[in-house]
Amino acid sequence: MRDVCAACHNEEYVDAFYIQYDGIIDLYNNKFAKPGQELMEAAKPLKNPIEFSTKLDFVWFELWHHEGRRVRHAASMMGPDYTHWHGTYDLAKNFYTEMIPALEELVEANLEAKDPEKVKAAKNLRQVIDKVLSTDDHKWFLGKLDEKEGAARKKAADEFKARYAK
Repeated sequence: MRDVCAACHNEEYVDAFYIQYDGIIDLYNNKFAKPGQELMEAAKPLKNPIEFSTKLDFVWFELWHHEGRRVRHAASMMGPDYTHWHGTYDLAKNFYTEMIPALEELVEANLEAKDPEKVKAAKNLRQVIDKVLSTDDHKWFLGKLDEKEGAARKKAADEFKARYAK
């Protein structure tokens, strides 16, 4: 593909594109795809074994296939609006407002189960959820940003508002 790009663009332009493209792919993989897969594996003993028989199955499929595909494909086609609004925005929104709550419902529904294996799996899933959400990529969701990072984000937001509020 670099050769195709280089037919019209200089080397610096092509290199800059691939830095951005690789960055968004790494962000998608490390922030959502790999943790999502880990969460789904931990949820497996608590789910109906028939695929696509639960809301969680569809939520995960859409995070991986629809929003994830939009991120990856739009970035490869240099479509920043699609990469963000139809990709990373929907991906994050549905991860935090659909997937995490569905996983937490599975935990709650099985913590008092009569089957000790279900209780064990529910406790494990709770630990995996906590581990994922406590990483640097997700700790903001729990309100666990350290003071320095929180202050830097607030400063950047205030500067943005001051610049564009007019």
